[in-house]
Amino acid sequence: MTISSKIVQNEKVRTIVNKDYEDKEFLNLMKNITADSINSNAYYKELAVKKNYNIDDVNQRDDLALIPYITASTFKESVGMYKKLLKIPLESPEFNTWNVSSCTTGDPSLVGRSSDDLDFLASMTIKCIYEFIPIPVEEHNQYGTISMNFAPNVKFLDRIAMRYTEMRPVKLYTSTLNDITTRITKPMYLIKFFIFKALKEIIKKRGLRGAFGINAQHVIKTINNNSRLPPDDQKNISIGGSLQLLNTFMNKYLKEANIKFDLPNCYITTGGGGWSGHKSQLKYPPIEKKRFVSDCIEYFGTKSENITDMYGFTETPIVFGSHWSEKHQDFIFHCPPQARTIIRDINNLEPLKSAGDTGFLEVLTPFGVSASVNHAILVDDLVQLISKHKCLECGYEGCTFIVQGRIKDKTGLGCSSLVEWI
Repeated sequence: MTISSKIVQNEKVRTIVNKDYEDKEFLNLMKNITADSINSNAYYKELAVKKNYNIDDVNQRDDLALIPYITASTFKESVGMYKKLLKIPLESPEFNTWNVSSCTTGDPSLVGRSSDDLDFLASMTIKCIYEFIPIPVEEHNQYGTISMNFAPNVKFLDRIAMRYTEMRPVKLYTSTLNDITTRITKPMYLIKFFIFKALKEIIKKRGLRGAFGINAQHVIKTINNNSRLPPDDQKNISIGGSLQLLNTFMNKYLKEANIKFDLPNCYITTGGGGWSGHKSQLKYPPIEKKRFVSDCIEYFGTKSENITDMYGFTETPIVFGSHWSEKHQDFIFHCPPQARTIIRDINNLEPLKSAGDTGFLEVLTPFGVSASVNHAILVDDLVQLISKHKCLECGYEGCTFIVQGRIKDKTGLGCSSLVEWI
């Protein structure tokens, strides 16, 4: 589906996101952005020299592996390199904000972004929604679909971001993504502040940690009211947000109340990870993907093809969409034409090429990276290569992979405090 000017007004960014990039053009763009990074950033210039990078060596797709990459950990606040990774001055009118990560390890990443960078991130997120959430085209708006988000509102998330770092201006990465969805829908945010619980917490603990919760009754009432309408007047239900909160809603609120819905056109999308049981400041039992999909089908009455996961991380502006694979019993993620991926061997970091190979994920893109050196990012997420050039199940062009998680699970120490309070 083509993104319209009503959704993304930035014509340059909109043109990029609506275009498919073949290897030859993509290679030239990557060579150009790499040269730009070398010329505008002293750290990256030194890295390119150290890696013996030669622009003339990049002539075909596999040569992308020669472009010097930055590890995602280099953006960690404790490393102190995030300012040195900027390509534009902080005082530049092009600089917009610092995007801060969800801080699961207690050490957030900070990535400087320009207004164009944020517009590109917005557009890629919308592209991902359009392509992988199977809502009919005419219903991708606030009138055709009831959208409910298991998350706090954007304003609250922006305030949470200020707890993670003293850098200003700052915006939580997930807040940026949630803000983006308001361009195509009018979501109901389901995390509520309960005044009586707040008074109780203040009296007992002199804090507000237990004052927040899932507005379960609102979800149930909204769905029931919609179901009572004549069939032609009923809207589809779209549910998204925190994996852990949605899982809690199903296995606590709905299970205890013995409530099950019959919503064959209910669309469920999670994002932000948390399958391992570590997310934000919260530690909980791991969530099995197969069981989660089964629960969604049982409690909402939807179908497996209506359940998707979204994957991305603060250091790159690329967002990956997925579909549930019955064969693999997992979500298969797809690389959009605005990026390329490399899966590198855990031991020697050489590129892997065979289906079934597992290694670290590297994401390359020449777009949305005008403020910082983040056109080639290696993250410590383990992924399994499914196919290099095309999805064998849905036909989507580009590399496909399954995310297996971090190489070493780390106890969550510092993400959304709100999640811990619930």
